[in-house]
Amino acid sequence: MSLSVKIKNRYGSKKGLMRFSFYQLLRILGFYRALKNIDFAQVQRLVFVCHGNICRSPLAEAVARKQGVATFSFGLSTRGDAPADPRAIAWADAHGYDLRQHRTVRLDQYQPQVGDLLVGMEPKHIHALTVEFAQAPVQITLAGLWLKYPIAYLHDPYNTGEKYFSRCETFVANATDELIKRLSR
Repeated sequence: MSLSVKIKNRYGSKKGLMRFSFYQLLRILGFYRALKNIDFAQVQRLVFVCHGNICRSPLAEAVARKQGVATFSFGLSTRGDAPADPRAIAWADAHGYDLRQHRTVRLDQYQPQVGDLLVGMEPKHIHALTVEFAQAPVQITLAGLWLKYPIAYLHDPYNTGEKYFSRCETFVANATDELIKRLSR
């Protein structure tokens, strides 16, 4: 297997590898430490955020909903009212989740509520959320920070191959499970 194929399977693309490495270095240096300081006693709803609300955030929402957790998801850059990506639907079906009824939700359709924990998939999502909701009664974190082996960046799987797509969705589901465990402590 060529190096290029290995990179695509593990990181989605060369750009994905570069971003993963850069943000992982920042994580190791402590740049995202504050995003782990979540007061879970105050969390009443998990709100998942990604770029288009078709792959990562709707899956996280489905995982939380299946476990009976109040949840919502939206995209920072979506037209709204589109279905989930067909590969996300297939992955969800294969793992016991349902994305068939999902319709994308735009940022302007989200209404912050007291007790919301906004969960971004990439550091650029955190920046956008921090600016947009500076005055809102919400907490903000990165999904990958809650994995057993924390990561700061979950590359958008939309334009990637099947292996990375599955890898990314697995990370999203696992991170969601870990967040839910913290809610029940």
